[in-house]
Amino acid sequence: MRFHRTLAIAGTVFALASVAACGSLPSAGSAEEAGNFLKSTLSCDGIDFASPREVQQVQAMGMSGVNGGGECDDPAGGGGDVDFLTVEDMEAFQTAVKGDEDEQDDLMIGEDFAVDPSSDDQRRQLLKAGLMFLNCSPDFKVPTGSASDEGEAEGCVTTDYSKDLD
Repeated sequence: MRFHRTLAIAGTVFALASVAACGSLPSAGSAEEAGNFLKSTLSCDGIDFASPREVQQVQAMGMSGVNGGGECDDPAGGGGDVDFLTVEDMEAFQTAVKGDEDEQDDLMIGEDFAVDPSSDDQRRQLLKAGLMFLNCSPDFKVPTGSASDEGEAEGCVTTDYSKDLD
């Protein structure tokens, strides 16, 4: 399994957030359901689920609140595999992510799972499916015209805006 990318991302910033006020973020409930969401949204060839040992490694790297994950293999349109984590405690997870500012605006979240897309096309498809970007950068300001809501952790927001999205 190519779960190594998820582990690397977790070390730098693999975060999710749910937004109670938003209420419309997609929910997964399990790694299998998150995988099915990605398979239908991105047309993955298959889903590789993280083993309990791999999930423990992500947790040991400081990613609190994580309870599962995996990888969407060879999504349609290319761009590379897409990693995801399922989260049982979104506030703890966002708090852990807040400490690492690298690539935070590229991480996309649902109600109880996070996704690390690897291309702008994937980001656009996931936005269309209802996921939002998580941003916990202290100086981040949501541009006029972009949707946003407060995240679970103080200083974090969810938004449809990413400075890196072309």
